Amino acid sequence: MEVIFWWMPFLWLAVIAAVVFVLLWLRKKRGGTDAASLPIANSERLTTLPGYARALARYRALLAGVCASIVVLLLVGIGLTMRFASVDVRQPELKSRDIVLCLDVSGSMIDYDSEVVDVFSELAEEFEGERISLVIFNASAVTYFPLTSDYEYIQRQFTKLQDEFVSPEQSYYEGTLIGDGSSLVGDGLASCATKFDSPDKPRSRSVILVTDNLIAGEQIFSLPEAGQLAAERNVRVYGINPGDTSSKSYLDELATEFKEVVEATGGGYYALADKENIPAIVDSITAEQAALLKGPVQLVRTDEPGFFVLLAFLGVAGLFLLGWRLKR
Repeated sequence: MEVIFWWMPFLWLAVIAAVVFVLLWLRKKRGGTDAASLPIANSERLTTLPGYARALARYRALLAGVCASIVVLLLVGIGLTMRFASVDVRQPELKSRDIVLCLDVSGSMIDYDSEVVDVFSELAEEFEGERISLVIFNASAVTYFPLTSDYEYIQRQFTKLQDEFVSPEQSYYEGTLIGDGSSLVGDGLASCATKFDSPDKPRSRSVILVTDNLIAGEQIFSLPEAGQLAAERNVRVYGINPGDTSSKSYLDELATEFKEVVEATGGGYYALADKENIPAIVDSITAEQAALLKGPVQLVRTDEPGFFVLLAFLGVAGLFLLGWRLKR
């Protein structure tokens, strides 16, 4: 507990002294005596009566109570203006993340993509301030929706994509087959890394890349080149690789390349043997991002007026009650 305006009592004393001085000066300047203060002959007979003594004692007690209430209210005013406050040291988590979901939509990846979209659809209900974008790629990349914090819109787009994943028309493929080959991961990552706006703003930028890195065709960007592009733009890449499993040992070299590229950006690499593990992996990624986004340590002062407010209620109640009794 600390006092923010410790000097306020001195100011109050100065004001009170000035008010008293002005009142005394006005009284002296006015001079004379009021009719109410003129002496009355034989008044001692009245003042010696038991009833008068009791009434006078009651009057003085009520008057003392009124004065005490005024003093309490005065002390409350001094206490409130001094601002007693509790002090706490906090390190807030910033809500300034930009996340681009970068999904390889080649045939072998759809089940895993669907699980990732499900997880982020649930996470979007808890986000506050984070912006999300979704990019899907095969031979070419398509921005399914740009960075936005409109979570209702995000939910609708996720639901639409999930419907397209199971639809016989597979309309999500539109625009992703322009190019020579399929699953061109380097081009997909390069495209995702360029989806962040306002580079001068202090926001965390991350790409969650879901692919098995099984490339078929001619790429403009190799995966290491795309990773370097992301690093130059201060974009962390988190890779989820369903191809890194013991049953697919022939993909070890591709998995190693994938891991080296994403870790070089400051991100993380997650091998995936079972798509049921995707929620835990996404939780790990978001938790790591949250840890990276701790704000500066802040000294937080919180006003604690509760005691003085209670005294104020008691003082006002006493003043009204005693004032009412004085008039009777």
